[in-house]
Amino acid sequence: MLWLYALIFIALAAGLLGAYRLLGTPSRLTPRDYAVVLADVATSVERAAERLRQALADPDANLEDAGNQAKKIFQTGYYQTLRLRPAPGPDLLSAARAELGRACEAFDWASRMIASESVRNPLIGQSALKLLDAGDAALRQAARELPASLPAPRERTAPSP
Repeated sequence: MLWLYALIFIALAAGLLGAYRLLGTPSRLTPRDYAVVLADVATSVERAAERLRQALADPDANLEDAGNQAKKIFQTGYYQTLRLRPAPGPDLLSAARAELGRACEAFDWASRMIASESVRNPLIGQSALKLLDAGDAALRQAARELPASLPAPRERTAPSP
């Protein structure tokens, strides 16, 4: 009977070690795939930020739903920027990844403010707009750092004031 407990313990330890190795290490991609995934994250974040701005401008929009839906995309984008790395060699797109992470953080906090009950407070609304503008600026910077051959946010990003 003791051997059964030992076998179960070993199987659990191997499973935990495998999960730790899978979840604990950054995703390693070929340089081309790495650039494509970063560009995809940037365009997804840009679209979600645009939808959030439109919801904020529409007086009949359900801001809580819009903010919560956008928040999921921004959080996913942020964690992607933390986990992604190119497999071989130096990370030539580390500046783009860092700027994209900053944009996701700013957009995430703006979406939290917009989804909150106090968004009708003018100060909260102004702060959310400032965070959206800061996210747009970081997203534009990230787009400049990505290869021009990839479909990254370029023209559709909100204009700078």
